[in-house]
Amino acid sequence: MAFGAKARVWLAGPWPSPGRARASGAGAAPAPKTVLPFEAIPRCPGNRWMRLLQIWKERRLENLHLEVHQLFQELGPIFRYDVGGTRMVLLMLPEDVQRLQQVDGHQPWRPPLDPWLAYREHRGHKCGVFLLNGPEWRMNRLKLNPDMLSPQAVQKYLPMVDWVARDFSKALKSRVLQNARGSLTMDMQPSILYYTIEASNLALFGERLGLLGHSPSPASLNFLRALKAMLKSTVQLMFMPRALSRWTSTQLWKEHFESWDYIFQYANNAIQKIYQELALSRPEHYSGIVGELLTHADLSLEAIRANSIELTTGSVDTTAYPLLMTLFELARNPEVQRALRQESLGAEARISQDPQSATSELPLLRAALKETLRLYPVGMSVDRKVASDVVLQNYHIPAGVLKSFLVETLRQEDVKMTYQFVFVPSTRPLLTFRAIN
Repeated sequence: MAFGAKARVWLAGPWPSPGRARASGAGAAPAPKTVLPFEAIPRCPGNRWMRLLQIWKERRLENLHLEVHQLFQELGPIFRYDVGGTRMVLLMLPEDVQRLQQVDGHQPWRPPLDPWLAYREHRGHKCGVFLLNGPEWRMNRLKLNPDMLSPQAVQKYLPMVDWVARDFSKALKSRVLQNARGSLTMDMQPSILYYTIEASNLALFGERLGLLGHSPSPASLNFLRALKAMLKSTVQLMFMPRALSRWTSTQLWKEHFESWDYIFQYANNAIQKIYQELALSRPEHYSGIVGELLTHADLSLEAIRANSIELTTGSVDTTAYPLLMTLFELARNPEVQRALRQESLGAEARISQDPQSATSELPLLRAALKETLRLYPVGMSVDRKVASDVVLQNYHIPAGVLKSFLVETLRQEDVKMTYQFVFVPSTRPLLTFRAIN
């Protein structure tokens, strides 16, 4: 313990950059360092159970990323962070992440979301790729790839996403033109959430929800409410030990299970309709990812349902908020907005003939999206459990220890981001759209 305390003091404050560290040793061979034991890694101060109690009392983790950033400044590029029964080692530097990837196997282990896992275990449902690990994860992933991630698969469902995007643009333009001033100031988040859910549902199940119209169906709105409630309760339960929260947060668990029940019921109905239509006659045109999975029958019906649900729930917020923040950045960088518009107008004819060429024809747009993801990353960390012993920052990390390495972003932004399972803006920016002649 005394040695660990010394290590914390020694690493406190700023640390040399990798470039400076290499430069300072130029001209002389560095003396070999004795690898320090795992226990010597600086530890986040405070009691791990008190930290858990604070999370439970406040029901939120909005400033977790700011706390982690501050701890990196104080403790250095590696430290231990414990919350209740969850023990982690957090890393920041790219070279450490690269070293971890070198020892990662074909079946990387990721900590599953316990609230999601608890629901599936209690209801007897299978897990999809988002919750699986080991050989079963790899088997599911390899069978999903041809119908989801291959270039041929993307070419098939890209027109569906394009259809929804065009409808979204038309609806927004119509609202702008209805204003006598030729402009419209609004909170875009609800509209973008509608767009992402509509596009995801069409690509997966081959069916429109009508969320972009004037009168969305009650079933579609109920699905959206269930999705929001599930994500909110996930954040409040994810760090709580299940044995404790089942007594302290019974109402929250009830809301979480009811939300998942509706989501599963919705997916069941959609899959059953597709299955019945396929049984009656093989469609002559592409009808969505789930239709392809059912036709190929490489996965069981239960596995298809599990994966389609996780893809639905995992593709909404992770798409909506980067889109919102891209529009925000373009709104306050009008010169970039003008350049993007000129680029898209110049490539419009070529993309109309070959929609798959959009990524190559619009390099500035790709750069803008990447910059948005750098400024406003979707997630705070990428989690892994190391498969073999490894030395990082001269500390010995035994196999099986959970690693969490930070996705770096700027420390201060004009729009503060809060952690709610994914990063979301604490105050949603109002955007003004104007008609362009």
